[in-house]
Amino acid sequence: MNRNGAVNPQLTRRGLLAAGGAVVLGTVGGCAAATSGSAEVGDLATPAAPASPTASAVETATAATAPASATRAISFYGQHQAGVETAPATWQTFLGLDLAHDHGQAARNDGEALLRLVSDDAARLTAGEAALGDTEPQLAADPANLTITVGLGRPFFRKTDTFEQMPEQLAVIPKFTTDAFEDPWGQTDVLLQVGCDDPLVLSHAIRMLTKDTSTVAHVRWTQPGFRSGVPSNPGSATTRNLMGQVDGTINPAAGTADFESIVWIDQPGRWQGGTILVLRRIRMLLDTWDALDPTTKEVVIGRTLDTGAPLGGTSETDPVPFDAVDSDGLPVIPADSHIAVAHATTAAESILRRPYSYDNGMRDGTNDMGLLFAAYMRDPRTSYIPMQQRVASSDAFNRWNTTIGSASYALPPGAAEGGYIAEGLFA
Repeated sequence: MNRNGAVNPQLTRRGLLAAGGAVVLGTVGGCAAATSGSAEVGDLATPAAPASPTASAVETATAATAPASATRAISFYGQHQAGVETAPATWQTFLGLDLAHDHGQAARNDGEALLRLVSDDAARLTAGEAALGDTEPQLAADPANLTITVGLGRPFFRKTDTFEQMPEQLAVIPKFTTDAFEDPWGQTDVLLQVGCDDPLVLSHAIRMLTKDTSTVAHVRWTQPGFRSGVPSNPGSATTRNLMGQVDGTINPAAGTADFESIVWIDQPGRWQGGTILVLRRIRMLLDTWDALDPTTKEVVIGRTLDTGAPLGGTSETDPVPFDAVDSDGLPVIPADSHIAVAHATTAAESILRRPYSYDNGMRDGTNDMGLLFAAYMRDPRTSYIPMQQRVASSDAFNRWNTTIGSASYALPPGAAEGGYIAEGLFA
C-alpha cells in the first residue's frame, strides 16, 4: 500500500507467493512489519498499543474515526496465543486448512509460508491495522477484540517432515462408540480459530487470511459458531446452549494456578506455553429433545434448566451432591446423568471448555443445529480421552446428540514481537 492508500499489486501476498519457494519465504519475512475444569460436556463451557505511527495514511485516517479501537485490541504477541485464556468472543469461526503439497520440500515451504503469512496478518488485524495488501482497510480499523489462533494437526507434522518435533501430547483421539462422523468435518493439517465481537470484522479477517494463504493451503471446512452476549444468570460468566442448558459452569478461571496446570503445556522446550485443542462437532437432536418434559430433561443432565444448579442445589455454582439421596433413598443425581458421567474424577481429567453453538438450518427435514465443542488441555491422554470414554459408554444424554466431526491440534505458544507462530520449527 502506498502513501495514498492505494494497493501496490507487487506487494500483495499472492504476488509475493507467486515467486515460489525459499525466495518467497525470505521476501515475506522482509516485508512483514512486527510479525512475529471439569469435563462436563453438557455444560458446554493488557490492552494492546494503538496503531503504529508509521501506518499508512489510509490506516491512520481510518483508525482516527474509531477511537475505541485501542481498548478493543488484544495483542497477537505474548507468552501464549490469544483466544484461549482471553474472554470468549461472541462469534467464532474455526477454519480447517490443508497444505497445497503433501510431502517433501514443497510441503515444508507451504507450512513455513503459511505460518509467516498468518502471523503477519494476525498481528496487524488484531491491532486494528490493515493487513498488507488489504483492499478494504476501513474494515480493520476497530478490531473488536479480534483473536486469531493457530493450531497444527498431526498431518501437518507428517507432511512437513517435522514429526519428530510434534509434541507427545498431540495424541490420536480415538473414534468413540457414539461417534458418527460425516464429511467434511474431520482432521486437517492446520486450524485457524478466529473470534471477534463484530461479525463484519470477523468476516473481513477470515477473508484476508484465506486469500493470503490461498497459494500454500486450501480450506477444507469452515465451522462458524456463536454464543449469547447475555449471561445465563446475573453475574455469571456462562451462557446457554441451543437446548436451553446453562453452559460452561465448571471451568478453570483465567489467571489462576488451576488454569495454568489444566491448560498450558509445562515441560521445557518448544511447546512450553502451548496447549492441545480437541474440536468436536456435536449435532443436537432437538426434535426428539423437544418432546421431553422439563423434569425429564433435568434428570438426564443432572442440572435444573432455570438456574443451572445441580439437582438438590439452589445455584449454578453449588457443589454437585453426587452422594445425596432423596426421601425414597434414590440418588438425587442419577448415576447415568450427564453431570455424573462427565465430571472430572481427578484433577488430571480437568479441561477448559469454550463451546459455541452452530445453526446450519434444515437438513433432510430436521434441524441441523448443535455445538462446536472446543476443549483445551495440557494432555488429552489423561483428561479428555478417559472422560469421553465414560460418556460414550454410559451417558443417558447420548440419545439426544451425536458427534459428527472430530479433530485435534497442537496450539504452539505465542510469538515474540517481530517473530511468527512456531518459529524455528523448520530450522
